[in-house]
Amino acid sequence: MDKLSANLANNPVFSKLTPRDRDNLAKLALRKTYQKGEFICWQGETWPKVLCLASGRLEWSMLSPDGKRQVVFRLEPNTTVWGHSLFDDQPMPASLEVVESAEVYIWPQETIKPIIFHSVEAVWEVSRQMVTIMRKVRDIVYGFAFHPVAGRLARLLLDYYQPVDGELTPRDLTLDDMADSIGTTRELVSKTLHRFADAGMIRVNRMQFVFTDKNQLEQVAGTKNENIL
Repeated sequence: MDKLSANLANNPVFSKLTPRDRDNLAKLALRKTYQKGEFICWQGETWPKVLCLASGRLEWSMLSPDGKRQVVFRLEPNTTVWGHSLFDDQPMPASLEVVESAEVYIWPQETIKPIIFHSVEAVWEVSRQMVTIMRKVRDIVYGFAFHPVAGRLARLLLDYYQPVDGELTPRDLTLDDMADSIGTTRELVSKTLHRFADAGMIRVNRMQFVFTDKNQLEQVAGTKNENIL
C-alpha cells in the first residue's frame, strides 16, 4: 500500500488530500486484475465508483440502439476514472472494456466520497477533470461530424502507434478495431489504408506497418480535404 499511497500523491485529485487521507484511501482500495476482453462496467449499469488504472489499457465504448459499437477513447496507465453514476446515481452512458490485461484499484462511492469531501481543492479538481473529459468527447463528436474518414484514420494511426519514419510497427489494431474507433466500416478502413500506401505514407501488411512519410500523414490528419479517398 505504500507504493499506491505514493502514486496517489502524484494524482491531480488525490494530491490535494492530506497524507493521512491518502494513506487511508490506499488501505481501503480494492485491487483487481482483468484480462483482455473483460468489462469493468457496462453501458446501462449503475456504477458509482472511482478507478485508478495501475497497468494495462482500457477503452470506453458505446452501443447504439441498432447494436453498432463505437469506441469513444482509450485510457492509459495512471488514468483515474470517475464513474458517472457516482454523481447522479444514473446508468453509465458507456462500457469500460479491457483491451490489455489490467491491474486497477477501485473505491465505491461510500468509501471515497467522505474522504474527497475533506478537501475543497480535491472536489474542484474533480470538477476540472470532468470538464476536460467533456471537452475531449466534444472534440471526438466534432471529428465524427466534420472530419473526413482519411483524417480520422490518420490521426488514430499517429496517436496510437506514435510512429517513427522507417521503423517496423507491429499491427495490433484490427480493421474492426480501427473502424470502431473512427466511426466507419472495416471496408472503408482497408480502402483508406491502401490509399495511404499508394500515396507513399505507409507500407502495410497483415502483421505490421512501416510509416514512410509521417509528415504527409500529419497533413492528412489535420485536413478537411477528402481527396485522399
